Amino acid sequence: MSGDPATVPGPAELGAQAARLGFHLDDAQVADMHAAVSGAEAAAAALRDRPVDPGAADPARGDRWVRDRAHVAPAWTPRPGGGAAESVDGREPLELDATGLLRAYGSGRVRPGDVVAAALLRLQRAHAELNCTITLLADRATRAAAESDRRWAEGTARPLEGVPFTVKDVIDVAGVPTTAGSLRRGHTPAARSATVVARLEDAGAIAIAKDATTEFAVGGPHPRLTGACRNPWDPRRWAGGSSTGTAAAVASRVVPFGVGTDVGGSVRLPSAWCGLTGLKPTAGTVPRTGVEPLSWTTETVGPLTRSARDTALLLSLLRGPDGTDARIGELAPFTEPAVPADLAGLRVAVPGGYLTELCDGAVRDGLAALVDELVRGGAQVVPGEIPSAAHALPIGYQLVFAEAAALHRFDAGGWDEYDPVTVRRISQGITTPATDLLRALQFRVELQAELDTVFAGADLVVVPTTPSTAPVLPDCTVRVDGVEHPLYAAQSRSTMLGNLTGAPGLALPTGFGPDGCPVSAQLIAPPHHEALALAVAAWFQQRSDHHLRTPPITDRIR
Repeated sequence: MSGDPATVPGPAELGAQAARLGFHLDDAQVADMHAAVSGAEAAAAALRDRPVDPGAADPARGDRWVRDRAHVAPAWTPRPGGGAAESVDGREPLELDATGLLRAYGSGRVRPGDVVAAALLRLQRAHAELNCTITLLADRATRAAAESDRRWAEGTARPLEGVPFTVKDVIDVAGVPTTAGSLRRGHTPAARSATVVARLEDAGAIAIAKDATTEFAVGGPHPRLTGACRNPWDPRRWAGGSSTGTAAAVASRVVPFGVGTDVGGSVRLPSAWCGLTGLKPTAGTVPRTGVEPLSWTTETVGPLTRSARDTALLLSLLRGPDGTDARIGELAPFTEPAVPADLAGLRVAVPGGYLTELCDGAVRDGLAALVDELVRGGAQVVPGEIPSAAHALPIGYQLVFAEAAALHRFDAGGWDEYDPVTVRRISQGITTPATDLLRALQFRVELQAELDTVFAGADLVVVPTTPSTAPVLPDCTVRVDGVEHPLYAAQSRSTMLGNLTGAPGLALPTGFGPDGCPVSAQLIAPPHHEALALAVAAWFQQRSDHHLRTPPITDRIR
């Protein structure tokens, strides 16, 4: 097939196909669906024409690639170096990361009750400027803070005792409605908390809010329920999708961390644009039970934090089976990595081509500065290219939208209340042929094989997290060296690699652009080797202050 959009069935035929499958769309929705399918046709046709070894590309190998590496030791083991503990004296509690705040509690300098009260007040002020919150959990948080005060006084504090956090509003919190950023949800309180929330609260952390999100974590920057969430570094810009409110709250120094979801980059992209450290864990590591589903194949749950050391602490508490999420089996024990003494023996691949060709100069400079610092620490840059990287984004979207259409079929009669961007994106998957869907799953296996080739000679892959600084509202096009590009064609160029294959990815700040907004790089590790990426990131963050810089809004909301 040529890939010519003219070969796509016309709007009337596509609409009839959708109706036969149970999706009754109006004329405008059918027109949007036709435009989306036509736009994706070139990538779909190219994949159909790509040679395939049916035996080697059995889609079942995709899950096995991740699962079989759960107990494989990393090729590089850092030599522990420790490093001096960061002083918390004289610093405002909410300016600390979770690790620092716990030390401040332990010293008796501050109490959880005071910190949570300050966080609630600060969040209301931040929301007034940024539109980052859907539901404030003031009464619930205040009660939990009183319990944390008691535990610290009695010497029974738990690992995250009294640390406030926020929750993307696609994740259930018991007794609180989950809106998923949509007019179609949020009428019934959740019967129980999602596994990730329950684990954090069992460790003593205190949820203070449900955060703004794009609709169902797939819609556009302007959801009908809330409108756009603005960026703490520049309120004229978008905080990023879809864990948008979570990133805004953490970056504004309201809370030390939050919990989001990542289907094509939705933890790492807002982390990049807001100057945070964001982790998409290995697929099948953190349970998704109690999370509004979007994509079985690509979706993960992960933390947005201010430091790699916090990310490691949170991963140690969040990972592991819960008996409900079918993708999560038994995992090897996770040990929070110490900061390495050096990086001697570490092999780093820095792919070029598609992954860097559309990339702003400030982003390239930040990535180069990171790599230079790793080399000064003893790391070696080694060859490593991913030939099929250019296909990961459109094929990943093909899978996501087909799975999302299947999930939202039950509510197809209510799509007139959905964000039009949500409908446009989901409807692209309605008429995806089964053969195309299976070929996309085969491609997943082929892409995993390409990563195997890279990881045979490298311990980490370093790529830009996203090509630019935060998009400017309202259009949210991405600006690369002054040239505008469509948001969805550019933002997830490197992040979808991890979602499609299942490999973990860690976004970390590497500097700032001329516009004063953060830039970021992503460390991609082999499956279940998050500790390796976290150790390297912690080493880098001991030698840089990008993650410590605070956005202008911080002074205004104290």
